[in-house]
Amino acid sequence: MSSTRGVGQDNGVRDTVEPSEYEPPEGTQEAASKNDAVGNNSDFNIAGSNAQNPNSNAYVSNDYRAYNPQYGQEQDTPVWSLAQPLPHTVRPGMRHGALPEDRNEDTQAGIDHGPGERQDRPTNEKDDGFFNSWSKIRHYLREPLAEWLGTTLAMTIGLCANLSNFTSSSQAGSYPAQSAAWGFGFMVAIYTTGGISGGHLNPAISITLSVFRGLPARRTLVYIAAQLLGAITAGGIAYAIYHDAILEVSATAKVPQSKSVAAEALITAPKQFVHPATAFFTEFIGSAILVGVIIALGDDNNAPPGAGMNAFIVGVLISIVILALGYNTGGYVSSITRGIHELTYFYFRCFNCARDFGPRLVALMAGWGGQLFRETHAWWVWGPWCADISGALFGALVYDALIFTGGESPVNYPRRRRKRALRVRSVNLRKKLGIGRKKARDLEKSLEEDK
Repeated sequence: MSSTRGVGQDNGVRDTVEPSEYEPPEGTQEAASKNDAVGNNSDFNIAGSNAQNPNSNAYVSNDYRAYNPQYGQEQDTPVWSLAQPLPHTVRPGMRHGALPEDRNEDTQAGIDHGPGERQDRPTNEKDDGFFNSWSKIRHYLREPLAEWLGTTLAMTIGLCANLSNFTSSSQAGSYPAQSAAWGFGFMVAIYTTGGISGGHLNPAISITLSVFRGLPARRTLVYIAAQLLGAITAGGIAYAIYHDAILEVSATAKVPQSKSVAAEALITAPKQFVHPATAFFTEFIGSAILVGVIIALGDDNNAPPGAGMNAFIVGVLISIVILALGYNTGGYVSSITRGIHELTYFYFRCFNCARDFGPRLVALMAGWGGQLFRETHAWWVWGPWCADISGALFGALVYDALIFTGGESPVNYPRRRRKRALRVRSVNLRKKLGIGRKKARDLEKSLEEDK
């Protein structure tokens, strides 16, 4: 395999591979897996492959159809079933001829439809193939809209489960129930949007896929922006739904909202007795396990799950990681005395950068005070962001170093290719920032000197 050098619109250096250099899947397993590095597999999808379920292999007697003539016949009418993909039909209003201008066009073109003749023609309203203005906007923003929707859905379920438990004094939930709500909330969100955007729903996952699987950097930034907006939306929805309950528990405890149990449901922080290093590595290890396993689930040379099972396994994985590692960094322990009963509340993390930032910003907008971003030495930066992203990268690095054989991972680059990739990124970054243009050496010449 060889690389070519080109100049784009930004006069940057490109490191591309021509399609003709595609390597046939033969020889060793590692040689076959290099095909992914050519760019022929751009499906950065946590929901798994789109493979269809195999046909039933049930035994059918030779005489069975004679006694059951209806068996095996194709359905001649659509069935809007929740157990299978919904049918694709053409509604009457979409058929050609439904509008007066359709008939005028036919008349001008000399087309005469006989009585009862169906007027089937393409229904695209414009020459560009889009039915209306929104369908055109959606076409170009479909992936970020899917990430926004998925993140909003998953985190709304999780945050509402937290608030339901805490504001009801654990009468409407428990710690294991909250763990399951977060896990299965993400499972439902991945099933909902995974086929469109891949269902990342977590900045750490998108960044890891960019570094180790070739997700384009520009798309990564768009995904992260959509995920943060989704987290903010989810925080606003959860706060609005449980606003009355939050006021009630605050009034009962005679404390402001920012000091009530609602704060522990929305915002994360290390427990008071947890050392900062312990808190950091709790987040680090949790994210490493989560993302490392997700990377393994996407490796078709390992033991990938069956069709449609990735999202379910990711949901179970999130629940397990929260149950095992969510206590240390879930927020300080809050004790509220009501009569003779002292209730202790716990909260956990879901090892997601956006999960803490979105609700924290919503709480700030709700008037809880700017100290939310200064507490515990700005925990929201070095915990949910630094620890989670570095842990995710470490988890992927460990898997690639020990198991993965694909050429798309930098771990498996030949030495010279690894150096070239780093030089290309360095040169492009310098040119974009206008830094050290005179100091930048010729790329190929510098590589020859380093041999």
